[in-house]
Amino acid sequence: MKNDLEYLPIEDVARINEIDINSLRSLFTRNNTFGNTERFKMIDNKLYVAVNYKYPYADRVDDLRQKALIIAKTENNLCKEISKMSGIKKTTLDKYFYRFTFKQIRQAKEIIKYLSLYIRRNSLIPEEELNYDY
Repeated sequence: MKNDLEYLPIEDVARINEIDINSLRSLFTRNNTFGNTERFKMIDNKLYVAVNYKYPYADRVDDLRQKALIIAKTENNLCKEISKMSGIKKTTLDKYFYRFTFKQIRQAKEIIKYLSLYIRRNSLIPEEELNYDY
């Protein structure tokens, strides 16, 4: 999965989120220590931060979930189907979608993968064109 996150300079993200810039720098140091660098990016020796640095893939998960719900009709059905495909317990998926934070990037990417797969397997309409008509 390609990294399609939007990044802004660290100063801008600190100002937007009304937090101390040193808190973001500390988070960058901790994330780099653990090899989790998707929230941060160095561009021309300047630190950039994902706009939604707390939950970087939540918007993508929500978009795919909405599209998958068009097919599945209910969240219960969707969780059952994703559980069958992924081996993730249905109750775990229920909790993921209920809390809907997806703070852990690995989990978010896994859910994105299975939602995309579900849509490809079960929709005659391409993912890009799948949406509710009002």
